[in-house]
Amino acid sequence: MIKLNVDDMTRFIGRYSLGRDSNPLNSTGSPHFLRLKIPGGFIDSKQLRGVADLTKTYSRRQAEITNRQDIQLHWIDATDALEIFSIMDGLGFTTDMCGQGFSGARYGDARNIVCCPVSGIEKDELINGTSLLKELSDFFIGNPDFQDMPKKFKFSITGCGSDCTRAITNDLSFVAVNKNGDVGYTLLIGGSMGASLPGPRLAMYTGVFVRPEDAFNVAVATIEIHRDYGNRESKAKARLKWLLHRWGLKKFLSTLEEKIGKHLETYKGPAFLRNGSHERIQPQSQKGYYYVNIPCVGGYLSYDELISFADLADKYGSGDLRLTASQNLIIPNVDRKDLLLKDLEKIGISMQGPKLRWNSMGCASEFCGKTMTPHSKEISKEILDHLEKNVDNELLSDAGFRIYVSGCHNNCCANLIAEIGLSGNLTKEKGIMKQYYSILLGGGFGVKPSMGRRIEEQIQPDELKLKIESLLSNYFAKRRTSESLKEFCNKSTIEDLKLYLNLKGGPN
Repeated sequence: MIKLNVDDMTRFIGRYSLGRDSNPLNSTGSPHFLRLKIPGGFIDSKQLRGVADLTKTYSRRQAEITNRQDIQLHWIDATDALEIFSIMDGLGFTTDMCGQGFSGARYGDARNIVCCPVSGIEKDELINGTSLLKELSDFFIGNPDFQDMPKKFKFSITGCGSDCTRAITNDLSFVAVNKNGDVGYTLLIGGSMGASLPGPRLAMYTGVFVRPEDAFNVAVATIEIHRDYGNRESKAKARLKWLLHRWGLKKFLSTLEEKIGKHLETYKGPAFLRNGSHERIQPQSQKGYYYVNIPCVGGYLSYDELISFADLADKYGSGDLRLTASQNLIIPNVDRKDLLLKDLEKIGISMQGPKLRWNSMGCASEFCGKTMTPHSKEISKEILDHLEKNVDNELLSDAGFRIYVSGCHNNCCANLIAEIGLSGNLTKEKGIMKQYYSILLGGGFGVKPSMGRRIEEQIQPDELKLKIESLLSNYFAKRRTSESLKEFCNKSTIEDLKLYLNLKGGPN
């Protein structure tokens, strides 16, 4: 037992918070969760072992990588909070300031800043975003000037040319671009996949160019606009997207220019050059070294896996690890990749299979109390296993798609921008609550972002894998050369897509 005095406890104010898992439909027995902030997903082996020790003592030997590069622990008892915070403080961790317990529009904070997980090591990288990540994280964590905003604020930074962070869903995203030989950032603003007003929104392309030395000031000024002008009367209207909806982009950018005291340059080129999430094993910009992206379907890691990954990072790399926005884990700076792969096989981790294994996600719906079994992560894994056994894996990779599963309408897993998105809902039938899912098709992010169309509703969970297999069978039989699943779905009518979901092989 760690003994804490008043001075110790004051260190936790504004830097640590518990979230609430307790809910009438939550059958897990978890009263609270703890969301460890891991800026950009950068963590080292010592810290990962520290997380493992926390799970062993407080969290039933289980941790979860979130889709914002955090680590989440469940089954946290509030009476242990100060002791846990003290351990976290020693490891260099803080938490998000979860404002879910407040009914109104208040107590918003800057959430964990997501960043390209291979910043500084990716070949052909335009900008290494880690310096901006660190500067912003250091500024916002524990800063009382930014802890009572209308609602949370989400940042993204990517310099690799690919939307590996789902920039399109963030309040403010810095995306590295090349403007006539000058490398800087363009901005995307006002993204949010949640149901709050004015509904889900893809972030707006601003058409501006920000030089790296100005990026910090632009970020702070943008969040200040959210803080000072955001809606504090209605929680449903408290995200930045509502302010943009009211103001329009022109007024917002004009206000931003006033705050930073300079005119924003224009940028007319593309935001992204390619689609991808750094799957599998890739050579680094450092000659002779590789990064190994380990698929962790659903993001759940056991105590033993946490320890094993920390040991492997020390044995084959530099002791550093990276968490991805797709709930996976990367070991960078590997010079003996073949030996690492053999050791991964020994602990049951396969690096084979389609890219879908690296790109599919499910939310932690078993803890929120808004869904019933089977839950999102179970469904995601079941579908993936079924497709790998029944569909050619090379074709699955060539199709270039993701499957995102959210247990409810809150869209925590961004199912609206997946090529195949599944959205859960509860329906009462003869006095009994039952779990169903809707199928959305044609979403995507990166080079050509779009939100999926709702094709079918009220689908029983055990039917989903068969319907998706049927869709893919029709896609492979009818697609044009080099046509992605997203393109195929978006050129098809809703009536045709319903048929493809229900008739394997399609009509003659």
